[in-house]
Amino acid sequence: MSYPKILSKVRERKAQILLPSVLLAPIFILVVYLLFEIAKVSTIKVRQQLALDNAAYSQVSATSTYLNALALVNGPLAYRVIQSTSDSVPLLQPKASRSNLPKISVFELFYQGGGVPTIGPDYDTGINKPPSAESTDWGLKYYSGENLDQNASRADWEKESPKVPDGNTKIPVMSKKLVDDYHFPAKEMGVPAIVNYLETYARLGSIYKSQDYVYEQVSKNAIMFREAYYLNVTDCKRADCARQSAAQLRQFLDIQTKPFELSQLVFYASDSSERYHHGAYQIPFKAEELLNGEKLFQFAYMEPASRGKLKTLSRGVLLKQPFKLPRNHFNINLEQKYKPYVRTRVTLACPRAGNNCVWPNPLPKYNVTLEP
Repeated sequence: MSYPKILSKVRERKAQILLPSVLLAPIFILVVYLLFEIAKVSTIKVRQQLALDNAAYSQVSATSTYLNALALVNGPLAYRVIQSTSDSVPLLQPKASRSNLPKISVFELFYQGGGVPTIGPDYDTGINKPPSAESTDWGLKYYSGENLDQNASRADWEKESPKVPDGNTKIPVMSKKLVDDYHFPAKEMGVPAIVNYLETYARLGSIYKSQDYVYEQVSKNAIMFREAYYLNVTDCKRADCARQSAAQLRQFLDIQTKPFELSQLVFYASDSSERYHHGAYQIPFKAEELLNGEKLFQFAYMEPASRGKLKTLSRGVLLKQPFKLPRNHFNINLEQKYKPYVRTRVTLACPRAGNNCVWPNPLPKYNVTLEP
């Protein structure tokens, strides 16, 4: 084709549209590749963020479950079990010389003797309805009234670091004063009530040990965190996954609790029948002799270092996890240039200053939240 003809074609209207289209085609191709690479990076980041959130929530939820279980074991559970079982036993009758006294339940013998705490608001009889669902203070306390034995005060128990009695001190868990005033014969009522009390607290001790063992296993080396992260991504090995963020969280997972246990207890029964009453007599009990060498569990409390960790968790722990990016068509090392990472802040808190809802005044309302 001669030059004049070519020049004529170029000047045509169709040529003026076609020529720019041909020149722009590579740009369109580059834009398509760019969008594809952006979508690939966004997908990877979303997956990594999901993995981090899921891992953090799973691991810290195990901590909240453990602490809430301890808060239930530390009083409300024993209170409800002993109160409900005493409801099936006839009320105790006062002796003839104290006939003006009202009838009482077996539960009141234990409660007013310091054997079991109660929730509020009635701290005289200790018999209360379940707290409302929205309640943030169940007011769990031991009895401190006039029917308590002289050496049975629980004031040293109701502290974050309670004073544990030595193994030679006999601890009364029933009110001698009440047994002096009421018919509570050993064979008919005393022995079954004592056995029920011992069985209740022995089972609570077993529950505590089980919860403690399970939590130790699921928190060791932040195993739940790393496993959950590994299952949600495809770019890390099981043993190495999320090492950086796991190390940030692991130091706050070692929550240590100690059981408060009694070695020597004192129960009472009345030397009485329906017609006479000669007062109360002691029934001593050495826990190790009947519980396979173990003491009788009462509650569990946290050590100071663990309380400090919970204070930090109440403010939130910031987790940052770098992740790898795949190769792209432009051969640009985005990972080296931008150092991509995902982050989340995980919080574990209960509605109380100091974030200690385990002991004293336990409240099983720890919650886990995530903040971006």
